[in-house]
Amino acid sequence: MRVVVTGGNGKAGQWVVRELAAAGHQVVNFDLVRRPDLDLPGEFCRVELTDAGRVYDALAQFRPDGIAHLAANPAPAGQARIDVFDNNVLSAHNLLQAAGDLGVPRVVYASSEMATGLLTAGVVPRRIPFDESERRPSPNAYALSKFISEVIVDSLALAHPATAWVGLRINNVISPDDYRRFPAEWADPARNMANFWSYIDARDVGTAYLAALEGTSTGHEVCLIAAADTRARRGLRDLMAEYYDGYAEFVEDYQDPQSAFDCRKMRTLFGWTPSYSWRDSDHLKAIS
Repeated sequence: MRVVVTGGNGKAGQWVVRELAAAGHQVVNFDLVRRPDLDLPGEFCRVELTDAGRVYDALAQFRPDGIAHLAANPAPAGQARIDVFDNNVLSAHNLLQAAGDLGVPRVVYASSEMATGLLTAGVVPRRIPFDESERRPSPNAYALSKFISEVIVDSLALAHPATAWVGLRINNVISPDDYRRFPAEWADPARNMANFWSYIDARDVGTAYLAALEGTSTGHEVCLIAAADTRARRGLRDLMAEYYDGYAEFVEDYQDPQSAFDCRKMRTLFGWTPSYSWRDSDHLKAIS
């Protein structure tokens, strides 16, 4: 399979490129800058995704069998909201519509945990763990841009029923080297309370994209993906009670350190489960 990966230089994108290539797929990385220092397999093509003409031209050149869309402005704060929203929505619309128009068979795109709206201050799920049915409004420009991507694909799935569409609501991505930060974070649990102390290893983003691209789903599916555990040393029941006003809405069989995010849909559709955890790091095991 020839697969176009957008944002292949990114924290998660580079692992998607590596995972696909290791599985024997031909990979073309659409990004803005070539990164020789990353030593990524496959081809590179510079594409500005906010320019529809360039997107159509590049896809017509490579005629991929699948697309793994990750490119986005990932910074919800620290810049004008309109920059985040415009970039992410326009890029997604251009790429996804071109994919449908050109008949790409499978498209897997990056939504976000933030598309649930649950990462809004003071908003909590009806229960933990929660699944894809949880959805609340969010004032965050990044969250809105990711949810709009899902709405765009709802429409494109009607126009292009022969294409299979999969949106991955990706959790907070942690590179293997990022685990070194965890001990400092443990001293102040409030730093990671926004997403209920959840995360996903960047390598598992790679395996999730591979599973979805090699899958046999039809129509449009949206799936949560997260690590199986939390990033905290303390139990989630204890943390939720302390930082969310006594919150105690856990399913009866919940056991720490299980994630607040229920990823069973991803397992059911594509056989994917997360493989990586900070608890397997030799350095952190010694101090946790």
